[in-house]
Amino acid sequence: MLLNAPEAKAFDLSQEPKESYDIYNTGRFGLGCLMARRLVEQGARFISVTTEYEPFFGWDTHDNGHTRLKDMKKMIDGPVAQLIKDLERTGRLDRTMVILASEFSRDMMVEGRPEAKVQEQVDQPDVIHELKHYGMHRHFTDGCSMLMFGGGIKKGYVYGKTSDERPCKTIEKPIKIDAVHQTVYHALGIVGDTHAVIEKRPIYTTPDGLGKPELELFS
Repeated sequence: MLLNAPEAKAFDLSQEPKESYDIYNTGRFGLGCLMARRLVEQGARFISVTTEYEPFFGWDTHDNGHTRLKDMKKMIDGPVAQLIKDLERTGRLDRTMVILASEFSRDMMVEGRPEAKVQEQVDQPDVIHELKHYGMHRHFTDGCSMLMFGGGIKKGYVYGKTSDERPCKTIEKPIKIDAVHQTVYHALGIVGDTHAVIEKRPIYTTPDGLGKPELELFS
């Protein structure tokens, strides 16, 4: 049983040296990164660290986006950077892929995509008078970024491009989420047509088993 297994010590953060613990301890998310590192050291195969609600007091930034994002960076940047450094230092980064992703991008004026707007979810004044109106308010789906570290991914490499001016839509090498998934599968050694048969129907890891990884991302 896990409770009695030696691996269970990964969950005991009191065993972490104070200097290291303090770097990670920016809140629940930061300690989640510390827990993730300790679980990797014990051989865990898949770990998800989420922001939930407590660290960010609600993850949407529909108002006060400018000030709230600054506070989020304080909670996220240090622990993520330390996680990558610790994995690199112990020789685990090459065989551990770390993905930092969010649900949406944000734009002040466009909900959805420029050519396919959807119903407005917040009221944006025509003239901004208050700081709370600054920030990235809407669910913008035409340009979003994610960070990928380790697992054979090129270091310091930028794939794709968004426009310099708002609404900052993707203008070069757009990549959809299924291709991101297939890229991760490729790193794990799982081919695109891997599938399970359920009720006589094949359920593939990628759409119809035809998904392709983006090999340009790999060293």
